[in-house]
Amino acid sequence: MSGEAPTGEANKAVVRRIYEEGYSRGDVSIYDELYQPNFVHHSKTIHDIEPGAAGEAESMIRFRQAIPDVQFTILDQIAERDLVATRLRIHGNPTGQFGDVGPEGGVFDVQTMVLFRMEDGRVAEEWLFLNGGTDLRTDHAR
Repeated sequence: MSGEAPTGEANKAVVRRIYEEGYSRGDVSIYDELYQPNFVHHSKTIHDIEPGAAGEAESMIRFRQAIPDVQFTILDQIAERDLVATRLRIHGNPTGQFGDVGPEGGVFDVQTMVLFRMEDGRVAEEWLFLNGGTDLRTDHAR
């Protein structure tokens, strides 16, 4: 990078790419580009994956295997200093199991907040806040 810190808009664009290209479209090639090598996810929903960008890519793959039609829709984003707060809707029809989410629960439809800490234009840390907690077992059937 040029030594200048990325702007809030540039940081928000990185996070948008994660959801649009990664989670919604299943493009694993973006993870090495958009995550720091020492990335830490403080609210992991699955624990048998390696840390860093590779672990995030694996988490996305498993999530999309369980909910192949999943869509992540960003509802709001706020950027301040090196932080990006994102409120989003996750919607899809589970056909497989991801943690405690499975096809028997009906449509998966939740809103969540995610806080990202950016470093040199890439994600360094992430915190997931799902309906007051980090448990995907929330009442998601609609």
